[in-house]
Amino acid sequence: MISGSTGISGSTGSSGSTGSSARSDTHAPAPPGAAGRRARPHIVAFDVIRLVIMVFVVSVHTLSLAGGRVTMSIGAVITVFHTSRELFLLLTALVLTYNYGKRDQLKAGRFWRRRCWLVVPAYVTWSAIYYAADGRGRGAFPGALLRDLANAGARYHLYFLLVSMQIYLLFPLIRWVLKKTEGYHGWLFGAAVAYQAWLTVGLHYRVGRNGNGLLAQFLNGAGTGNWITAYVLYVVAGALAGWHFEELCAFTRRHLGNGRRVVLVAAVGVAAGIGVFLIETEVFNATPDNASAVFQPVVIFEALAYGWALLGAGLLWSDRGAPGRKFAAAGSASSFGIYLAHPLVLQALLLVVGSHYFGANGGLTGWLHRLPQSSIEVVILLFIAVPLIYACAWVIASAVRRTPLSLFLTGREWQPGRKSRIGQAADRALDKIETAIGAHANRVSRRVLVITLAVVIVAASASIASAKIVSAAKRTMNTTVSSIQVGNMTRSYTVLTPAKKTLSPVAPIIMVLSGLNATQSQEISRDELTSYAQAGEAELVYPLAYRESWNAVGCCSWAAQAAVDDTDFIKDLVQQVDPGHERPIYLMGYSNGGRLAYTLACTDPLLFDGVAAVKSDPMTWCNISVPQKLLQIASTDDTDVPWYTGEKGDFREEPAAQIVNAELRYADQCSTESKSSAQGNMTLTTWSDCLDGASVSFAVYTAGVHSYPRPPVSYPAASQVIWAWINNTTTVEPQPK
Repeated sequence: MISGSTGISGSTGSSGSTGSSARSDTHAPAPPGAAGRRARPHIVAFDVIRLVIMVFVVSVHTLSLAGGRVTMSIGAVITVFHTSRELFLLLTALVLTYNYGKRDQLKAGRFWRRRCWLVVPAYVTWSAIYYAADGRGRGAFPGALLRDLANAGARYHLYFLLVSMQIYLLFPLIRWVLKKTEGYHGWLFGAAVAYQAWLTVGLHYRVGRNGNGLLAQFLNGAGTGNWITAYVLYVVAGALAGWHFEELCAFTRRHLGNGRRVVLVAAVGVAAGIGVFLIETEVFNATPDNASAVFQPVVIFEALAYGWALLGAGLLWSDRGAPGRKFAAAGSASSFGIYLAHPLVLQALLLVVGSHYFGANGGLTGWLHRLPQSSIEVVILLFIAVPLIYACAWVIASAVRRTPLSLFLTGREWQPGRKSRIGQAADRALDKIETAIGAHANRVSRRVLVITLAVVIVAASASIASAKIVSAAKRTMNTTVSSIQVGNMTRSYTVLTPAKKTLSPVAPIIMVLSGLNATQSQEISRDELTSYAQAGEAELVYPLAYRESWNAVGCCSWAAQAAVDDTDFIKDLVQQVDPGHERPIYLMGYSNGGRLAYTLACTDPLLFDGVAAVKSDPMTWCNISVPQKLLQIASTDDTDVPWYTGEKGDFREEPAAQIVNAELRYADQCSTESKSSAQGNMTLTTWSDCLDGASVSFAVYTAGVHSYPRPPVSYPAASQVIWAWINNTTTVEPQPK
């Protein structure tokens, strides 16, 4: 079995191919008849290319998760490393096309069977592992695990496996297109560039993403990163590179024949990425997080520049005798396993170094976030944490490859040369069936094909209709999207209600204000409140932010710059969803949404029955004057909101969380009597003896930086704390199943 047609696998030819010549296997055109061979020569250069791209992958995940808030230094580096996904998908398409593109015949059934055999078991296994690693926070088994499998939700990097399977599924079509457009491949590449530019402009600058039309749904779906539609250019470019591989290698050797030219091309890509990052942050006041996003037009130029530079570096290395070849080959062979395992290593490392054994306020992680210069944090993470995580994941992958679990944990067969007799018999039987079907299909007349196609279309339509009926029957939650006119703007909002449970007439309405740069779907997923709607215990309302930002009257981002009247929007929306105020209604806001929640508590204190602010401070002008039910959620290692007065760090908000809590208790005229409970790494304290029945609750996590609190880093989830607060208790219960 050919063991390596993904960009992260360890071989590009047959498992027995060693590539005896580091240069000759790519320098000369293939001899006549080579297109029909079962395997082409191994490309030694790809071994070192995979290792470098894996450094990009581990670095971007380490900086994103261990670095806390995305600072200017972190954002600038992430801008470079974020191209890892494009590079791996480009390499995947290149390897597939190099190996299979020009063969005389490609049996689709056999191709799909063998490719999926190396990916599906690993995808299912690691989804289960990460589901288990997160504990109860991921939801009830098996429903939550099945959802993870459907959308690669078990961990942030599994999208690659899902997209790889889509590439495998479409590869026979891609191969057909390459053959039919021979001589016009330049136009094909240009069309792919134009599509990718249009897509990234829409995704990054929110052009066409608002609303619920087909265009907005397409863009938001592509923005999840789980579908091949988000990576069309890189699949096409990789396929074209594989189709013209000998010519590409000759061209690269002519123009990138020395290390200085390779460095120059890579430096141009780095300069473009960081240059656009600085323009967006310094000129257009974008946040470093948003300016370093993965889907933006400059990434096209970056990825193509890095891809060409990496090919040049790989060819230069192989042409000079491939020093350290055994080391590179070993790393390349384990690269898929490293990719799969490294988030688990990172998670374990964060739990260890962030524990109280290494100090209060987030341990070593908290100390790292409080360094006076974030550039020092970047250096420590890149040159200490990244090599440690990479090495641990490499050891794990290398060890597992020598066990019967290899296929399930590394995507490589344990002993590929010794397939069982049952496996061999199954392969032969399936090949015979596919051959018989193909031979029979060649004898079918056009009339029969047309009739068959019509029957298939009718059956497919019926199946889709039936699927919708079944889906409606199985649906646990109803989603309603509506709009409301506020001044000269039409604003949208989404309401989530139970589909199978009866909503009590007194069930609370929870209105949620999303964090900065979060889509509505992202907020719904991360705040984990939907289980209460599915159980019939609450109704959820999600107002749609203006360009993923809220104007808290003085802050923040696009909404503040455009002077959008978000306070009137929320006030009008309350009247729309609960006319007459017949049910209790609560407001929850996270980060930028939390600032708007405080603004509403100051300007219209009787609008809600309670206001919860997650990791945010009120605006400096905002002084709560009317006692009300309030919940403040904070973290001792927050990188945006200081925990105590005088804490060192590059904080965006002020004052310190402890000062805000004291001010809230003073505004509500609370006594010193309180009740507390601790669970996980969270302590919930409530002062209920306040004026006019008001109360102040303060939930404090010891880890989680500025992220929305949820497992595995923060436990219990903020959604559970909010539900306990709504029900006037300090006892935090598990989410309903």
